[in-house]
Amino acid sequence: MATKKGPAKSKAKPSAVSVPDEADPRFEPVIAALKRQAGFSLMESKSRALRGMMLHGKSIGMVSHGRFIVKLNEERVAELVTERVGKVFSMSPRRVSKGWLEVTSSQADWVGLAKEAVSLASAKPSKSRVKAAPATTKKAASKPAKKTARKTAKRGS
Repeated sequence: MATKKGPAKSKAKPSAVSVPDEADPRFEPVIAALKRQAGFSLMESKSRALRGMMLHGKSIGMVSHGRFIVKLNEERVAELVTERVGKVFSMSPRRVSKGWLEVTSSQADWVGLAKEAVSLASAKPSKSRVKAAPATTKKAASKPAKKTARKTAKRGS
């Protein structure tokens, strides 16, 4: 009895799908200027189409699909928008991100803006790094002392 054989199957493993490098070359000088900054880190997507700048774990800027977006204060963003360096960044038409600038000018100094973002982020302490002092009231402060006194009195008798 003869068996039918299908087309010959190759035993070679399929090659891994290569991810195209979509990194914006205009971002490379920014990385070079900030890579030795204490607390600076870079996160990027697998395709490198999205690359974010972090300072002590807090986002200070990013490049996404050719757009340079940087975190500054609201007054500085308004000034740069007036100078036509960029526009206020918004994730969607109804959601404006306060203090974030999307650079639109081809003449803008990306390195200078990134350094400005680092200095602003370094100047103000992060909410997560500042611990609030525990709230104490007269009642709360006196309760542990009374409990300790009661326990000591019970043990003594």
